[in-house]
Amino acid sequence: CAKGAAAPLPCKGGTYSDRTDLTDASECTDASPGHFATTGSTQQTACAKGSYTNETRQGECTPCPGGTYQDKGGKTECKACLQGHYCAVGAAAALPCEAGSYSSATNLTDASEC
Repeated sequence: CAKGAAAPLPCKGGTYSDRTDLTDASECTDASPGHFATTGSTQQTACAKGSYTNETRQGECTPCPGGTYQDKGGKTECKACLQGHYCAVGAAAALPCEAGSYSSATNLTDASEC
């Protein structure tokens, strides 16, 4: 606890600690790239599929932009969508164009663009 505090203060968003004897917020550990920590976290959490963060001290992950995807958790970037596929915002997988349609572009965001 900080000197004079009536109760322990939680680590701020983007940082975490499982210790209960901290005396200052600077003693909290920064969340690493590909991970986030919400206020009061005791551990960092990997970004979910379809999201990423490439910075430290993040309180949340960023959804992959349209035309990209991320099929693994804990990543620092998204992958370009595949030819013949489309990827909406936050995509965890490249989805194939509907039967009878196709595109060689790798930045499609919706099936209607095939």
